[in-house]
Amino acid sequence: MYRLLDSRASEELTIALIITILSVLLIFSVVYIFSPHFFSKISLLEPIQSLVLEISEFFGYVAINYYQLIWIYIPLGIIGVWRWSVWVFKKSTSFLYRPKLPWNDRNYHKYTIITPVYNEDPELFDHAIRSWIKNEPNEIIGVIDQSDSRCIEIFKSLAKRYPFMKLLIAMKPGKRPALAEGIKEAKNEILALVDSDTVWAENIRESILSPFDDQLIGGVTTRQHPIERKTIWQKITDIFWDMRNYYDLPAQTAMGQALSCLSGRTSLYRKEIIIDDLDNFLNEIVLGKKKESGEDKCLTRIVQSKGWKSYYQSNAVIYSYAAPDFKTFWSQRLRWSRNSHNSDLISLWDGWAWKHPFLAFHIIDRFISIFTLFFGPIFFGISLYLNHYVLAVSILLLWMVGRGIKILPHLKRHPTDILLLPVYVVINFMIAIIKLYALVTIRDQKWIRSKNRKTDNSSFKKIKNFILTSEIIVSLVFIVIFIIR
Repeated sequence: MYRLLDSRASEELTIALIITILSVLLIFSVVYIFSPHFFSKISLLEPIQSLVLEISEFFGYVAINYYQLIWIYIPLGIIGVWRWSVWVFKKSTSFLYRPKLPWNDRNYHKYTIITPVYNEDPELFDHAIRSWIKNEPNEIIGVIDQSDSRCIEIFKSLAKRYPFMKLLIAMKPGKRPALAEGIKEAKNEILALVDSDTVWAENIRESILSPFDDQLIGGVTTRQHPIERKTIWQKITDIFWDMRNYYDLPAQTAMGQALSCLSGRTSLYRKEIIIDDLDNFLNEIVLGKKKESGEDKCLTRIVQSKGWKSYYQSNAVIYSYAAPDFKTFWSQRLRWSRNSHNSDLISLWDGWAWKHPFLAFHIIDRFISIFTLFFGPIFFGISLYLNHYVLAVSILLLWMVGRGIKILPHLKRHPTDILLLPVYVVINFMIAIIKLYALVTIRDQKWIRSKNRKTDNSSFKKIKNFILTSEIIVSLVFIVIFIIR
């Protein structure tokens, strides 16, 4: 606990120091522009005074010679201030977060682990099950697809040693039907829904169950890291997950105990909340289509729309699959983005999200950020076209310094990832493209992994989905404009 507090204090001090230095430089630059003779009246140590004068002169030169580009400065400055304000707000509120600690020396909650399995890597699946067993579940239910003979053998072999393990053979394709079968069979009050490629750290049992001491909490999620960090894409994924681990989830928990998503990799629920909504869970219709993916988003909404709270446990660490290559990374991000857009629209439309102002703010800001992220590259291109290279370099430096400050908590875990900073900056813009494309193709779904399943990829269907989605986007824009006016 003391180490955690010291780490936070150190991080906060570093950020405060950087902001202070930049603020001082800005003040000196303004003074230099409007009153250059001021510096002759103050007495500083000569080297320091000389450095301050040079820096101030540089910023003054930029401001004076580039005043013609005020039409660039203003929108870019407004967006920059907005993005940094949002980050500072999240960062500040995240300091208020603390994981739940058990009320008793030994947690009395009984829980069932439910895992849907389809064509999983046998070695990874075996490793995952053994990590769950070490955390003393009262029951493990494996819902394994009938075609996955190797994983069935592994589960049966372990079940001979551990009688609390129960095998269900899935005859229907899809993750939702598999989860529903497991939920129906579970005997305990707390359900841990776990992906078959997810490995738990040792001794997280108390951590994942402690929040349920609070009778108002209905769902709990965990801190996540990639199980492998071999490729650039896995390392980049680790950075993105850490942004959720250190900013989004702690802030959402501290500011209302309402989370945007209880991740499907590992999240826990009270059975009494979701058992009565299995029909809605299995037959969820979004934008006229039956949902196949996004089961974690659906369960999150079920819990929170009924008035239950949710909680993020930073001291419960799990490790899961991360995309090893560009193609998988793109597909994974595209699917996640579509699910987020779907869920966000439903959450706001149903109205329950507005009862949690911070969560509603997060949802709206996430939508806005899709478009604001494009402004930086646009203005960077404009500055190069107009041969204003100082401005272009300044934008590049702001990207690098800004992203570098924001990923400082991650760099404490993996300092060498600082070398990936330029790649991380570029991929942020790429993800904005993915999110925009996901918004336009929001009704597309490619998730159920069945060998015999056919999908309609006709051009007519794509055009139809594009038109329908465009209508939705235009309607949303008009609504936002109307509200603002």
